[in-house]
Amino acid sequence: MNFTKELLKKGYLMESSLTKIFETLDLNLVTEILAELNAPKLVSKNFLLANIEKISYSLSKKGVDENLKKKFLEDLEKFLGIKKLEEEKEEKINDIEIKKYLFEPRKIEVRDFVEYFKTRLWNLKLFIQEKGLENLTSIGKLPFYKRKVSVIGIVYSKKKTRNKNVVVELEDFTGRVRAIISKERKELVEKAEQIVEDEVIGITGFGNSDVIFATEIFFPDIGKKRKKRCPKEIYAAFISDIHVGSNKFLEKNFLHFIDWLNGNVGTEKQREMASKLKYLFVVGDTVDGVGVYPNQDKELSILDVFEQYKKLAKLLGKIRKDVKIILCPGNLHDAVPRFEPQPPIPKEVAPDLYKLENVFLVSNPALVKIAKMKNFDGFDVLLYHGDSYDYYADSVDALRLANARKKPETIIHFLLRKRHLAPTYGSALIVPSKQDPLLIRNVPDIFVSGHLHRSAVSEYNNIITISCSCWQSKTPYQEKLGHEPDFCKVPIINLKTRKIKVMDFS
Repeated sequence: MNFTKELLKKGYLMESSLTKIFETLDLNLVTEILAELNAPKLVSKNFLLANIEKISYSLSKKGVDENLKKKFLEDLEKFLGIKKLEEEKEEKINDIEIKKYLFEPRKIEVRDFVEYFKTRLWNLKLFIQEKGLENLTSIGKLPFYKRKVSVIGIVYSKKKTRNKNVVVELEDFTGRVRAIISKERKELVEKAEQIVEDEVIGITGFGNSDVIFATEIFFPDIGKKRKKRCPKEIYAAFISDIHVGSNKFLEKNFLHFIDWLNGNVGTEKQREMASKLKYLFVVGDTVDGVGVYPNQDKELSILDVFEQYKKLAKLLGKIRKDVKIILCPGNLHDAVPRFEPQPPIPKEVAPDLYKLENVFLVSNPALVKIAKMKNFDGFDVLLYHGDSYDYYADSVDALRLANARKKPETIIHFLLRKRHLAPTYGSALIVPSKQDPLLIRNVPDIFVSGHLHRSAVSEYNNIITISCSCWQSKTPYQEKLGHEPDFCKVPIINLKTRKIKVMDFS
């Protein structure tokens, strides 16, 4: 088959050097992707350069083999002269695959923010389109006359009118439009109250280019995921907020947990479970840090952050070596930049952690695959410490009234519906990037976080969601923030049965 001629029959023309790259893919697949992108007849280098992220997403969505996809994108990026300033780094160590985010220092410009929101709209728009919105059109193509329409856009603003209607202003690449949710539609108003600025939503209703009277609201929401079960009986444990260095650190309790991990304490059944535990996730705020808040020095037992990490490494070094420890930083206390995604804890401040052969340091957030083996793809675990949680617990009425700080699973489920870990810009300190690592592209099997110091285990559309408790008793600073700590609880998942046992070391 002459790929160039066949592609021309489908309505597209490429230069020969580009054709050689694209002909590694199926012709129908290529034309489907180009049609989705509204590609011009002459597919130029500039067009592909502007749409490289979208092409990558489409290939994943259509189930293209990972090796084929990787080779194709590498060839295409090389041809286009792309040199990434930021990238996802993947590591594969036997039964573990780690995707973490690394950044090179660079100047942030206005166009970075533009590209950041463009990437968000494009990616989340594709998820919402799958929900089958009727008469979907771009905002700039809305008719002047009233008819049934659907649009997808970023929430520019949301407000309540005097007569209790909700007005949402949406924008996309082509324009901006108001959508009105009538107070008479009580179920729709309840849904509208969960809308936050900067998220991507879809709206169906009757209207024109000036205003749409909404009849339905669509979130990117994650659909039901297939329940995975490991062929072997293997366990994974989840902890966070250790706060080594704080004089409130519950060291005796933590050492008791380590003793159990090593099979030294517990009933016969508990020791058997410990012997089959192969993964320990530590989800941020591993040390208490220094200078995090006023007068913190009065609450520290170790005044040097380097010494805090040395103590942490000493504690983790007591854990038997066949337990793989996956550790990400937290928002304030760990010695990493505050912005998200946060890079792994650097070797310069925690050299002793890097000496531990069973410790894997990842970014926040990070995606880690565990228990991968022959004929089993493994469990995908999404780690996010949870810096944005306070913002939504305070600013979304439904969460505030539900006392979400004490029920962190309600915040986790809320963000899974948005498919973003911090949809409102400013809910966490975010560095704008084309990739937007806080966007949930790949649906995890397990979502784990910390930050609120509350233990909570639940499910959302077959995703196991975990909020970890802490190893630090209540501090005056936590009291000011309204945190109610839950101490020394450790959720442990049987990856074969998916059953979860929460062990209490308090």
